[in-house]
Amino acid sequence: MNSERRRKELADFLRTRRSRLSPHEAGLRVETSRRRTPGLRREEVASLSGISLPWYTALEQGRDIQVSEQVLESLVRTLRLSNDERHHLFVLANHSVLPTGTANESISPALQQILDKLGSYPAYVIDRRWNISAWNKMTSTLCGDFNQVAAIERNILWRIFMMKDNKARIMNWENVATMLLAHFRSRYALYMNDSWYQELVNMLCDRSEEFRVLWGRHDVSGNSEGEKVIHHPQTGLLTFRYNTFKVSESDDFVMRVYTPIQNTGTNEQLENLWQESRLGTIVSL
Repeated sequence: MNSERRRKELADFLRTRRSRLSPHEAGLRVETSRRRTPGLRREEVASLSGISLPWYTALEQGRDIQVSEQVLESLVRTLRLSNDERHHLFVLANHSVLPTGTANESISPALQQILDKLGSYPAYVIDRRWNISAWNKMTSTLCGDFNQVAAIERNILWRIFMMKDNKARIMNWENVATMLLAHFRSRYALYMNDSWYQELVNMLCDRSEEFRVLWGRHDVSGNSEGEKVIHHPQTGLLTFRYNTFKVSESDDFVMRVYTPIQNTGTNEQLENLWQESRLGTIVSL
């Protein structure tokens, strides 16, 4: 079942990349006004890649065929794939090493201590299923107490797409959601053998039209950094740059730290929130 799902993911990815590339961008001279197919046709991709049409058709239909690295590189060139998309293509075709073993569910006390020492900077640890597994006090101040919510409400994607209050506080929601989902997609390809991933995707597709549309684009990205603007009821707008770091003690975890962008007033507001949270006078979310 996992191999069948991976072949379908590969087929859908190729179709979306083909449909977005115009004949002109591919170096073809054709009368575009007479074309019904958006982007390139299958036969054009096959010809430009130096492979047979039946073979490429079988690949887009998700059939069980072996794909060489040489063919994949030809498709990378033809479809003008980025480095992140190239990596995604190789993962889906099983030409990259896939993670093995079960997910680690706990972090070390030392890692929690690092989170706590960041003081007024919000920070948390995400496991390989994109659940927030550890956090510091400032994160609770801005996002609420994760100890008081259901397990699914600690999931990054669930919070972005399904929790209306959380979503409403993110002023640049569309940009944040698009970037996070593209990054999640690149991770999803690595962990397709974990049924939890597919269950999460199925639930979000069923319940969120916005997720379903973005998921259908098959966008991928290795970028785990960006900007996030949130509205806090006590301070107003807070503007952050978030960076994500691998945790050396386990490949299952990454740490995400939010740093205030200079000249936005965010740093001063965070310091005020930090002091008030220590005094117990902070507004609860």
